[in-house]
Amino acid sequence: MPTTLTLRWPFPLAILLLVLLTPLQAAELFYLGHKIPDIHKPWRSGDYQQLLEALEQVNTTQLNALPRRSGEFTGPIYERMVSEENFRPQLNIYAPLELRQNEAREVLFRLKELMRLYFDFRAVQQPYAAEALSLMSYSLRQQAVLFTLTTEFWTTLSQTEQTNPVRLQGLQETKEAAAMLTSSALDYLGLTQQFGRKELELYAAELSKQLPELFVHLTGDVRHNLLQRVAELASQHPYSAVQSSMRQLEPVLVAIEQDVQAKLAAANAKPAAKPKAQIDLSLPAQSIQ
Repeated sequence: MPTTLTLRWPFPLAILLLVLLTPLQAAELFYLGHKIPDIHKPWRSGDYQQLLEALEQVNTTQLNALPRRSGEFTGPIYERMVSEENFRPQLNIYAPLELRQNEAREVLFRLKELMRLYFDFRAVQQPYAAEALSLMSYSLRQQAVLFTLTTEFWTTLSQTEQTNPVRLQGLQETKEAAAMLTSSALDYLGLTQQFGRKELELYAAELSKQLPELFVHLTGDVRHNLLQRVAELASQHPYSAVQSSMRQLEPVLVAIEQDVQAKLAAANAKPAAKPKAQIDLSLPAQSIQ
């Protein structure tokens, strides 16, 4: 059975302080003895993988030692973990689209692994409540970016490629993963015993900003279910601030749904294009004679 060591703050924090004050041109950064990526530049999937491996090692030997959202010394690491700047390489239009799409998918996978590290469902109360919830809302944003790139990539495919079973299966899996992530995101709002009130209120406010961008990409039945759940939370959640965030979110989602339905109706009502008349290139009978 592995020995769990209690974190003694003065010594590790002194080391961490030296790490964070290292000049930007330094080649390597370490967190509690484990190499981590540079926190001064946007992270890619490889950087997240390096961080994940380091934190997995830390978590097995140190108690409550993962970077904190508001930590005086660990805060900069966590801020980089959920920084909007990390989306910049994925949204760089000068890079190949398919590579950016694959990168977004890889980052999302590693974010889910980080969430597994920060969530402890055996605990009566979450030890990293604020950090876990923030990772969830950030993952929703990453999922939306992936969907945006997937949609853009889809438009570049020929009709034959769009009907390819492998392509269709990949698109279906992306939609199913997004539906599961969205459902889980709302589930956490109901865990009032495991998460503190302040953390849930902040999380609800973040969700109200993140969900609309992802909502438009979901399938019709998932959108319908999501609207019902948001309406219930807006009227029945025990925290008034959470209700307020959901009430702000609800009309935005309703407007998106109405717009989607209007576009679908217009597309269905549009008459099918008439086939183009074929040009007869055969010679007249008189010419043959």
